Amino acid sequence: MKYIYRTYLSLLYFLCLLFCLPLKVHAYSLRQFSNRDGLSNSAILSLYQDDRGIIWIGSCDGMNIFDGTDIYLYTPISSSKTLLSGNLINQIIESEKDILWVQTNYGLNRLDTKQQTSQSFTEFKGQYFMANNKDDMLFILKDDGYLYYYQREAQSFNRLEIPNLEFSHVLSMTVDSNDILWIFTSNEETQSYRIENTKQGLTLTRKNLFTHSCKLYHAFAEKDMAYFIDETYALYEYDFNNRQAYYIADLRSQIEVHGEVSSIIKQKNDYYIGFKNSGLIVLKYMSSQKMKYQIQKTEIHSGIFCLMKDKFQDIVWIGTDGQGVYMYYNDTFSITNTLLDTPVYQISNPVRALYYDQEQTLWIGTKGSGILCIKKYTPDNSMPMSSDRITPYNSALADNSVYCFAPGCKDKLWIGTENGINYYSYLSRQLKELPIIANGEKVKYVHSIKQPNDTTLWVSTVGEGIVKVIFDASTATPTVKSASRTVIDNGRMASNYFFTSYQENDSILWFGNRGCGAYRMNVETGEMIPHRFDSIVSSQTANDIFAIYKNAKGYWLGTSSGLLHLEQDDSLYTKADLFLNNTVHGVLEDHQGDLWLSTNQGLIRFNPETRTGQTYNSGNGLEITEFSDGAFYKDVVSETLFFGGTNGFISIQTNDCITEEYMPQITLKGLSIFGKEHNIHKFLYEKEGKTILQLDYSQNFFQLNFMAIDYINGNNYSFYYKLEEMSNQWIENGTSTSAIFSNLAPGEYSLLVKYKNNINGQESQTQSVIIRITPPWYLSPLAYMVYFILFALLCTAGIYRLIYIYRRKQHRMLDKMNREKKEEIYESKLRFFTNITHEFCTPLTLIYGPCEKILANPEIDAYTQKYAKMIQQNTEKLNNLILELLEFRRLETGNKVLSIQQLSVSEKVRSIAESFEELAENKEMNYQLHISPGIEWNTDISCFNKIVSNLISNAFKYTPDKGIITIELKVENQSLIFCISNSGKGIAKENLSKIFDRYKILDSVEMNGKNSRTGLGLAICKSMITQLNGEISVNSVLYEMTTFTVTLPNLPITERETTQTTYETGLLHTATEEPIVLEKTAIEFDMGKRTIMVIDDDNSMLWFVSELFADKYNVCSFDNAKDALSSLEQKQPDLIISDVMMPGIDGLSFAQKIKQHKLWSHIPLILLSALHHEEDQVKGIESGAEAYVTKPFNVKYLEKIVYRLIKREADLKEYYSSIFSSFTMEHGNCIHKEDQEFLDKMLEIIEKNIANPDLQVELLSSEMGYSPRQFYRKLKPITEQSPADIIKEYRLTMAERLLIAKNLTIEEIMDQTGFNNRGTFYKLFSKRYGMPPRQYREQQKENVKKEKKVFLFLLAFFFYIDGVYTIIDMATAYGSALGLSSTGLLLALLLTQIVAFPFAIIFGRLAKKYSAEKLITVCIVAYLGVAIFAIFLHYQWQFWVLAVWVGMFQGGVQALSRSYFTKIIPANQSGEFFGLMDICGKGASFMGTTIVSLISQLTGNINIGVGMIAVLFVIGIILFRRAAALE
Repeated sequence: MKYIYRTYLSLLYFLCLLFCLPLKVHAYSLRQFSNRDGLSNSAILSLYQDDRGIIWIGSCDGMNIFDGTDIYLYTPISSSKTLLSGNLINQIIESEKDILWVQTNYGLNRLDTKQQTSQSFTEFKGQYFMANNKDDMLFILKDDGYLYYYQREAQSFNRLEIPNLEFSHVLSMTVDSNDILWIFTSNEETQSYRIENTKQGLTLTRKNLFTHSCKLYHAFAEKDMAYFIDETYALYEYDFNNRQAYYIADLRSQIEVHGEVSSIIKQKNDYYIGFKNSGLIVLKYMSSQKMKYQIQKTEIHSGIFCLMKDKFQDIVWIGTDGQGVYMYYNDTFSITNTLLDTPVYQISNPVRALYYDQEQTLWIGTKGSGILCIKKYTPDNSMPMSSDRITPYNSALADNSVYCFAPGCKDKLWIGTENGINYYSYLSRQLKELPIIANGEKVKYVHSIKQPNDTTLWVSTVGEGIVKVIFDASTATPTVKSASRTVIDNGRMASNYFFTSYQENDSILWFGNRGCGAYRMNVETGEMIPHRFDSIVSSQTANDIFAIYKNAKGYWLGTSSGLLHLEQDDSLYTKADLFLNNTVHGVLEDHQGDLWLSTNQGLIRFNPETRTGQTYNSGNGLEITEFSDGAFYKDVVSETLFFGGTNGFISIQTNDCITEEYMPQITLKGLSIFGKEHNIHKFLYEKEGKTILQLDYSQNFFQLNFMAIDYINGNNYSFYYKLEEMSNQWIENGTSTSAIFSNLAPGEYSLLVKYKNNINGQESQTQSVIIRITPPWYLSPLAYMVYFILFALLCTAGIYRLIYIYRRKQHRMLDKMNREKKEEIYESKLRFFTNITHEFCTPLTLIYGPCEKILANPEIDAYTQKYAKMIQQNTEKLNNLILELLEFRRLETGNKVLSIQQLSVSEKVRSIAESFEELAENKEMNYQLHISPGIEWNTDISCFNKIVSNLISNAFKYTPDKGIITIELKVENQSLIFCISNSGKGIAKENLSKIFDRYKILDSVEMNGKNSRTGLGLAICKSMITQLNGEISVNSVLYEMTTFTVTLPNLPITERETTQTTYETGLLHTATEEPIVLEKTAIEFDMGKRTIMVIDDDNSMLWFVSELFADKYNVCSFDNAKDALSSLEQKQPDLIISDVMMPGIDGLSFAQKIKQHKLWSHIPLILLSALHHEEDQVKGIESGAEAYVTKPFNVKYLEKIVYRLIKREADLKEYYSSIFSSFTMEHGNCIHKEDQEFLDKMLEIIEKNIANPDLQVELLSSEMGYSPRQFYRKLKPITEQSPADIIKEYRLTMAERLLIAKNLTIEEIMDQTGFNNRGTFYKLFSKRYGMPPRQYREQQKENVKKEKKVFLFLLAFFFYIDGVYTIIDMATAYGSALGLSSTGLLLALLLTQIVAFPFAIIFGRLAKKYSAEKLITVCIVAYLGVAIFAIFLHYQWQFWVLAVWVGMFQGGVQALSRSYFTKIIPANQSGEFFGLMDICGKGASFMGTTIVSLISQLTGNINIGVGMIAVLFVIGIILFRRAAALE
């Protein structure tokens, strides 16, 4: 019996092979994902797909995730550490929703994928089996013979004993839908148990349901089905429901070849069998055959660890040993990649021609490697086939660059090459060359050949036009009877690049030209009609034709601009709007009517009906993505499409299977808040069937990532989204699956997401997500309740408080007067010190200057020199004290303007500190510097220098000899820290708070002036640090150490600005001393010397400065500016030296008068002043002075300035009297004035003849009076531009002006600017201005319209905000004029502010539902009502109503106006426009006050005066509505 059974199986196996062999092999698509695509390891042990469609991949190095777009290693977002106990992921199953059980080499893990937490069970190590039932309960069969199940409540495992079970024989375990536990074994002891859930727990009841006569070798189970292979190597399918086993096939031969089976699954009616060591086979179900299953081999030859069916698509996922994951799926077509740059073919040149003949030989023409012939080629055979290489070295091939194949008559194959034409005879099996001579030259550069009949051959060449060859019909071999060329554009090579040809019928041929479009030729009449497309698609590259194809819908042309469609009657053509900026090299049609386009970036399957396309690139498994011209061919027998590229070719076969259209659901994938990724599930929850994403108000800048998982066509979806509350327009997001939202106000928003399938044009269902931004605590409902209670309490307390305030009013007013008086006294002291310092500068100069002259005299004795040096040193000290007082005054009055620049503070502090090293050595101090290197900081340079210098100087002053001084500079917590510590007496604790007090300092000046300098320096430091937004603190331990710590922030860099400074000149005491009589040196006027005018109101200074220059120059001295101006009328000096601070006309005004006078403006001017600050110096230079010298000045410095200015004047006179002044610099070139006149005349002639299209070089040179050659010679040294370029630029400039200024048509503008070719005009205009003329005009109109809208709104805002401010400012005066009590008025105004707060919030809420235009209109109308209501106001209660009314709209109208203004202004100019708005707002409130005052005076009725404010609101609302109406 056993022998008969085996014989039967052998016969069955033989019949199976017999029926399988002749059948067609089914094509399929296969895509591989390995570590190059992101897998952590290419050895895949397990696969699982969750309910969202995400694939979980267990590898030998961690668990990976694949969502159709990216593959990445699974790690929790909040941590970079893995959650799993091991990195060998042996099995993954899902028990309950979002809970994965992951079996690793170090235990079992319960992974919560939403919360991203894991619980490890290390007791489950080694080998065990896992399964789950319909209630998502996990069961584990362990090697100890027990069955474990997981209890969710206890979060632990319980166990049940399985009697008589030998674990080593267990093949698999599963639980079916009837709660039957199946344990398949290899020892004929397969067991089944019913699982029952009782009060005591789970129980197992033995059921012997499985019977089979043979031992099992392999068993694999699914939910309701099992597949096993017994000892006869027969494959069975076992149904758990009817408990029947069904024979499928005999796998003996396959197992003998491939070895151990690792996995079996069933997809539809096909069985996929993976072998542990050697690949995958498929048992294809053949319903029409006697043998129902056919064995189909696959291209996967590596070991298979696991197989998995996709839950949503017709895909089988295959986990391999070392080759990553394969995606196996059936499609309507299969794409096969064949790379030629491999050791098998060794061809690295691009493929330029393809042909598949009836002998199943694939001819491949390459550019540089000859011809490759692959014999018995079938696209579905992945194994290398036998091939031959044909080159000029082993055959008659004319050249190694082969561009086309064309089947000919009489069993011939025509071959076009770089160096001529060959043909292959199928009869003689020989390749021969056919030299063709046309018009005396050999035909070369052949890119396309067509043979419409036996005697005619049409050859398209690149650069040599179209060649018509006539053969002698009487000869058996091709013999050229005649050959003639057809060329265009007088035979220019660049115009005769014919790359392709297409035979429509016996009489019509099409030729594709690169640069000149397509040509339709009637071969019977010889008529050739050109078709150009650049004017239709606004692109010159649309005339580059690489492929031509015709079907029932018309002509399809592949160009450099994309795909062009020419209608059937070839009179109307339009461009497909799908593939812009993508060159189409080839066009082929498949059996479904779709067009396949080869491009520079992959393949495109184009549907002519829907005008949609599907892109295929490397993401779809395409290994060749850049294709070549002419390398496309369709085999009409097998309907196989071939396309050649840079590194090989691809073949496309159509399949019989029908794919189901799959539209995946959109789900949320990830969330990033302020650029940081977060676990989105922590913010999501479900409520009433809606998905809600809840964020708080501080998380309102976020990015949402969504996904629609389609593993086959996922890259052909275009996504759209909109936020309903923000806009009704869908935002096209392309293939991006991210949406970014910023600054969302608290509230609830509906995010709608959908996608469009670019293959069939269908749109998916819209997915909705509620985004809820929770308000801050102070805007929550509970907060509003608290506000109401506080409001009631506040009103009650406010009344009592007002009474209390009124009683204390007198006391406070008295205190205020006392305080103001005290501050006024201190200010007067400070003002006195400041003003007196200005008067010190002049006598200091008269002390310092003579000392300098004395010390410069080499004949003085030592005694005089000693005391002169002492006088000079103390003068410098006194000057420093004066500068310190001036700086202190400037800080106190707020006239100090900071100039924040980047400063190397490390180098600056070190430089200042090192200047004290000599002093430290002399005093034998321990001087330590701890300065961090390389610190760059944004601060005011002058302030920083003074702070550091004063603090270090202060430390040296109070540190005794051999003391300690430590300086430290560092950066902490984004702040600059400067510390200086010194030993010494220290500062008493009670004085620490006084050392920076300016008033204490001034008191100290009065009491003991000797200490005033130190205190003033610290006060200056304190003021400067405060201005720099920093802090200074002091810590002192008596007789030990005192430490000053300065903390400075990093400020934003500011542009340097000059500000107007008001100089205070107080009343100065007149000196009582007798003036010193200074005798002026009597020197006669010398005509050979230069003349200097000196002006100073101080006689001593006037004498001193005059004496300085009396030896070298003629000096004219004046004690006031008025006399000096009178003298200038008579005689002009060569240089003027003037003081700044003078009575009558001061120095700045004097300088302005000099520089504004035409006869005096050339005279150099030097200003002398006691004002040292940089702002004063800038102001002096702006007045026109050439130099600004501060007192006390260095005598040599002043002498050098005078010398240089007089020398400069002489140099200028010499220059302008020389020939060099006749030249000017233009664009870096020196142009003579005569040349400039030549250019001006040329431009005048161009402008005069601008409308003349014949304005060329000849006409221009004739008008200028030159011959063309002379004109070129004259123009070439002047400018690099040619005359044609100058004319073209001038015409374009005029055209642009006419476009904007006048309402002319494009044709009229072309006429007026001399353009007679529309295409040329559009091209030149677009190149210069970046867009066509019409678009440029529309853009300019839009800009004007936007600016008009902004202008009208600002005008409207000026009027109605003036009314608002007037009502607020005049409220108290109006109430008092009506005789209302002051207490009632105060309470009413307080009520206005209290009411304004909640209503401002209410308007913010309303702004979400209603437009700003409507709300602003409501506010203006409300204020109009206020103005009208005020006319009838007589009682206090009416004033209270008015106050509430005003409060309701006060905050709303201002906030809404700014919000609306933000929307209508350009975002990149917001600073400038808001500046204008602030001017309008702050400049308002004067018209309303004027109207109220004027009308009240004229009518004697203040009610009417206030009511007239309504005029402002009427004008405002009219202007505002006009502005809102503009788009």
